[in-house]
Amino acid sequence: MATTQRILLVEHLDAVGSSLTDLRPRAQVLRNMGFDVRMAAIAAEGEGDLQHGNAERRQSGIEHYDEPRGTELVRRAIETWNADAVVWASSAPGGGEAAHELDPVIAAWWWPSGWTTSRASGPLACLAPELGPGEACVLDGERPKSARLSLWDGPYALVASPLKPADAEHLFDGFARAADQRDEIDLVLLDHPDPELESLARTAGIAQRVHFVGPAPREAEHAWLQHARATFVTLQRPLAAGLVMRTLAAGCPVMAVGQAAEPVRLWLGTQGVTWGRPERSRLAWDTVAEALARTPAVETAIARGRACAAACTNSTLAARFGAVLGGLERRDRAA
Repeated sequence: MATTQRILLVEHLDAVGSSLTDLRPRAQVLRNMGFDVRMAAIAAEGEGDLQHGNAERRQSGIEHYDEPRGTELVRRAIETWNADAVVWASSAPGGGEAAHELDPVIAAWWWPSGWTTSRASGPLACLAPELGPGEACVLDGERPKSARLSLWDGPYALVASPLKPADAEHLFDGFARAADQRDEIDLVLLDHPDPELESLARTAGIAQRVHFVGPAPREAEHAWLQHARATFVTLQRPLAAGLVMRTLAAGCPVMAVGQAAEPVRLWLGTQGVTWGRPERSRLAWDTVAEALARTPAVETAIARGRACAAACTNSTLAARFGAVLGGLERRDRAA
């Protein structure tokens, strides 16, 4: 007799802002579609001190694979569990190099989890090709909604992803000009101290206002986002789409920094959550100043951002994925 189809859901933690906590709501989307889901996570090599690092609580019910043997262990799980299909969540297009090693016989799809500067095509077809990364992400419904104590004493703008020097120079200059008459506002970076960036902050005249506080685990992220005047994101490394959506859900305006982050900037524009002049491809100081002052245009963008995040529900994603996964063939399985 036919049985419930089994899907192995693989979360590749290969982007800044990704977390094991994203895996469970992804699984719920698939379970709402009637699938039996097994969860596995692959930790990117050398990324243990990022936002999905050791400071997070360990999640139960998830198999943990190291990256060097990740695909091998995924193949083994497919065989031992007799899975019907694989859904591979990754910021790399098509699942990236790791997904290339999957058995071509098994049905497999890519769930985009973030933005990347890579233009290489991957082996897996997208679950919903018409969706951008932000529209295909899930938000943890159990995130705290009420106000929490801020992690910083005073108003601040937040840099939620690592900066490369060229982007830092541009950002520091824009922040210095935007907050020239507002010395009560600091710039907090969720990254480790970097001598070159500290030197650039001194050159911009804001050395005393730039603070490196280290990567934030997901448990602390909500407080950082909820109380920030504005959040800046870059694409120095792959960036989790969920980080952008969680920022919008927290009611914090988002600004993309650097040419590499153009895909994020364009997506924010399509969602109507920007307020600067659209012809500007680079971050402008007056755009930053408007965010810090929370002008009416910024408040409108914030409201649209909240609505955009609220639209990312399990039911809407299940409907969008149904066109692909709805055709997954049932098969008889020996007892």
